[in-house]
Amino acid sequence: MLTPKDIENKVFKKSTFGGYEINEVENFLEEVIVDYEMLVKSNEELNKENAELKDKCSNLQESVAYYKTLESGIEKTISNAKEQADTIKEIAMKEAVNLKAEQELAFQAKIKEYDEKIREKELEFENIKKQMQIYKIKIQSMMEAQLKLLEDCDN
Repeated sequence: MLTPKDIENKVFKKSTFGGYEINEVENFLEEVIVDYEMLVKSNEELNKENAELKDKCSNLQESVAYYKTLESGIEKTISNAKEQADTIKEIAMKEAVNLKAEQELAFQAKIKEYDEKIREKELEFENIKKQMQIYKIKIQSMMEAQLKLLEDCDN
C-alpha cells in the first residue's frame, strides 16, 4: 500500500516532448497527498474505533453470558422457592385440617360437658320445684289447720 510519503517522494522523469507540465503534476500530487493522508488518518481512526467496538462487543458478550448465568441461578432459586412454598403450604393445610379436627373434638367435648351441666341444673331445678310444692302444701295444710282452729274457737 502506498503511503503519503511514497506519493510525496515520487519523482517523474521529465520528458522534453509532449510531457506533462511539472507544476500541474506537482499541484495534483499535493492534492492527492493531502487527500491520501486524510484517508489514512481516517482509516487509522476507524481501525481504532473498530477495535474499541470489538472490545465493547466482547465485554457485552461477557456481560450477557454473566447475566444469563445469573438468570439461570435466579430461575433455579425461584423454582426451589416455589417448591418449598408448595411443601410448606401442603404441610400447613394438613396441620390446619388436623387442628380443625382437634378443635371440633374439643368443642364437642365442651358441648357434652355443658349439656351434662344443663341436665344437672334442670334436675336441681326440678328438685327445688318439688320441694317448693311440698313446702307450699305443708304451709297450705298448716294454714288450713290454723283456720280450722280459729273457726273452732269462734264456735
